[in-house]
Amino acid sequence: MVTTTPATATSAFELAAPLLDEVPALGEELVRRILSAEHDYLESTRLSPEQLHDACTSNLAEMIADLAGVRPIRLDAAREAGRLKAEQGVPLAALLHAFRLGGRLVWEALVERAERDATHALLEMAAQVWALVDVSSDAAAEAYRIGVDARAAHDTDARRRLVRALFADHDSNPGAVADALRTFRIPDRGSFVVVSADTRCGDMATPGVDSVWDGAVDGVFGLLFAQSASSLSVALDGIAAERDNIGVSAMFSAASGTPAAVEQARMARVCASVDDAALTRYENVPVPVLIARSPGASTIAAQQILGPILDLPEEERGSLLGTLDAWFRAKGSTSEAAAALHYHRNTVLHRLRRIGELTGRDFLDPAAASELFVGLRAYQLGKVGVPLSA
Repeated sequence: MVTTTPATATSAFELAAPLLDEVPALGEELVRRILSAEHDYLESTRLSPEQLHDACTSNLAEMIADLAGVRPIRLDAAREAGRLKAEQGVPLAALLHAFRLGGRLVWEALVERAERDATHALLEMAAQVWALVDVSSDAAAEAYRIGVDARAAHDTDARRRLVRALFADHDSNPGAVADALRTFRIPDRGSFVVVSADTRCGDMATPGVDSVWDGAVDGVFGLLFAQSASSLSVALDGIAAERDNIGVSAMFSAASGTPAAVEQARMARVCASVDDAALTRYENVPVPVLIARSPGASTIAAQQILGPILDLPEEERGSLLGTLDAWFRAKGSTSEAAAALHYHRNTVLHRLRRIGELTGRDFLDPAAASELFVGLRAYQLGKVGVPLSA
């Protein structure tokens, strides 16, 4: 409470005391002035008229109680007003303007009464009125800032939970999934793919394509959705131009297919290490996917098919397997494989025959060649990050 001199204190208190009975009417008038002056309050659809009226009445009551000498001002009402406005999204400037409007309303009521019986006390109360406005505004502003920080943290956590629900098993929490679809404006039907990458692939620049991203222990996943498959294809081409080691699920037509597509994208990304493309699509690598899903069986297959080669010194082993890999990537063309390796064609043929001698599988026999392909991919997927020399 702001103190005054003993000579005028009683008159000042007497000037303000009758306003205690007028708090309800003053609260209604303050609400009217705020709504008239501040469109942000009107446009804040979450703030009810009752909440605004309660905040105005509570803060006016505290201010007048101090002016009337009933008790020093308590700032709980101001802090609650600041917290509430932050929660409801009312701008801080609008909040502080409301406190100034409240101070002006009290001042006008005091002036009107002073004209009749206590003009000398009015001057003593001028500084006190605006000091109360200042201290109340400061308390409300501090609570507002705390509320904004809390709201931001809550919104971030809430968004993270919705994203996790979207990419997880939809049967486990259908309510959260429905909230996620509504929040991110994801249609029930359309064209969808899930992308798996080391890091987020950047903002989608393709018109008509939207995305939602989720971080995971083994990278990030993005749900891309559009009305047309062609738009998604354009967006995927843009992602492929950014980086390598991208896995993409098969395209699907309902948002409910997202969890299964997450696993497809993850598998496609694992297989990207053996796919000769910047962006690996799940449906394009059926054999590597099959191998990646059964790592134990893949190890056995690699040993059974390539066994003698795997026992060779590292340089010779890498040279033979690198040649076999180039031959498969060249679709069985010895000349193209030789050009890719910068070797003479006869060198490639010699190494392929050497592989046949060691494994008992002739590369010219389609069945044996398919086994060599499986064995090679099983070895590569089991040795991700170990380059093959040529």
